[in-house]
Amino acid sequence: MKKILFLLFAFTLPLTAQEGLVVQLRTDNQLLPLYLAPFKDQKSGFDREYLKQLREIMRFDFDYNGTTYTLQQEGNWQALGAQFAIEAEIKDRKLSALVYSLQPEIAKKVEDLQLTGQLSVDRKIIHQLSDTIHQTLFGTPGVANTSILYTVRYPEQGKTDQWKSEVWEADYDGANARQLTHHSSYAVTPVFLPGDKGHHPTHFLYVGYSTGQPKIYVASLHDGKSQRFSYMRGNQMMPAISRQRNLVAFISDITTNPDLFLQPFDPKSGPVGKPQQIFHAHLKTQGTPTFSPDGKKIAFVSNKGGNPQVYVMPIPPQGAKLKDIQAKQLTRMNRESTAPAWSPDGSKISYCSKTDGVRQIWVYDFVRGVERQLTHGPQNKENPTWAADSLHLIYNTTDPKSSELYLVNLRQPEAVKISSGSGEKHFPAWES
Repeated sequence: MKKILFLLFAFTLPLTAQEGLVVQLRTDNQLLPLYLAPFKDQKSGFDREYLKQLREIMRFDFDYNGTTYTLQQEGNWQALGAQFAIEAEIKDRKLSALVYSLQPEIAKKVEDLQLTGQLSVDRKIIHQLSDTIHQTLFGTPGVANTSILYTVRYPEQGKTDQWKSEVWEADYDGANARQLTHHSSYAVTPVFLPGDKGHHPTHFLYVGYSTGQPKIYVASLHDGKSQRFSYMRGNQMMPAISRQRNLVAFISDITTNPDLFLQPFDPKSGPVGKPQQIFHAHLKTQGTPTFSPDGKKIAFVSNKGGNPQVYVMPIPPQGAKLKDIQAKQLTRMNRESTAPAWSPDGSKISYCSKTDGVRQIWVYDFVRGVERQLTHGPQNKENPTWAADSLHLIYNTTDPKSSELYLVNLRQPEAVKISSGSGEKHFPAWES
C-alpha cells in the first residue's frame, strides 16, 4: 500500500502549511462596474430574507465573473457610474429581470423563470439567469451554471492513522455539495466524462481502492453507481479523457514502471481494444496526463530529467515504437512542476510549482511562450482545473487541518474560498 500511495501522491507531496492566503494575479483587464438592484417583491410569495439570499447568489456570480464587479451603493445606477444594471422582480414565484448596458446600448428583459422556494433548486435558476445575462452583455457564456467534482478525505471513525476519501459534486461556487460515492474506501482524481454537445455530463471517471489496488471506475452523476473501466492488471491511476471522448490517458505500472498509457474509448460502449503504452522512462515516474482541446497532444509529468516537470508530446499513432516517441519539456522555471491542466481554448497550461519552498499555481502561456506565477502566499496550492471559459480556475490548498477549494480568475487579484464542511478537499475537476 505504501508503494501505491507513493505513486499516486508522488507529485503532490504534502508540505507544512501556514496560516493565511494571499493571491496576486496580474490584472489584464479592468473590471467594469455593475449595479444589481434589490430584488423587487411583487407579491412574490417569498419573505424578504429569501429575496436577499437570491440576490447574494447573483452578486457572487457578477463579482467573480472576471469582467464586472457589483456596486455596493444603492440609487440611480447611471449616477453611481455603473456601466451595466440589472433590475429583477419576482411576481407569483416567477422571476424576471431587466438588463441595461450603456456601451453598447442594450435593454433586454428576461421573463418568467419559475422559482420553487427551495434554495438548492432556485440558486441554480439564478446561476442560469446570470449566465444568460453574461451572454447578452459580453457575447460569451458564463460559468455560473456549471459543476465541479472533488474528493473529501477524512479519518476513519475511531482511527487516526487510516483514512477514507469519497467523490463529491457541487455548484461552481461550492454550494449544493453532495456525496457521489459511498464505498467507505478511498477514491481520488475524479474527472467528468464530457456530455453530448450542448448537454451536461452524466458520468465521471475516478480512481478507487476498494479492491486494494488503484483501479479506474466509471460512475453515474445521478446516483454514484460505478463499474470498472477495464480489467487491466496492475495499478491504474490519474485518468484523463479527451474532449472528443475517444481517448482516455492514465498511468499504470503493469510493466513494473509507472508509465503513460492511452486507451481508445467509446462513450456508449466503453474501452475499445487494448491500451497502448505511449511513454516510458526507465526507473522514472510519469503522472497526471491532460489532453489538448483538439485531442492531438498530451501533457504529463515526468521526473525523467531528475525532478518532476511538465512535458508535451503529440499523440503517437497506433503501433508507434516507444523509442521513437519524444516529449518536449515545457516547464523550466522551478525545480518541481506537477499537475498540469490544459485550458479549453488551448492557449495555456496551468500547473503547480514549488516556489521558494511553497507550492504555487503557475500558467504556461503558449502565445507568449512564458511561464507566469499566479498565486503567492504561504499556503501550498495544488491541482488547478479550468472552467470552460479558460479564464477561471479552481485549486485546492493542502493543510493537514483544513485543505479547501479556492476559486480565482486571471483578471482579479483575489481568490475566494468556496468549499465548506469537514474533511480535506482535494482534486477539483471543473465541468467544461
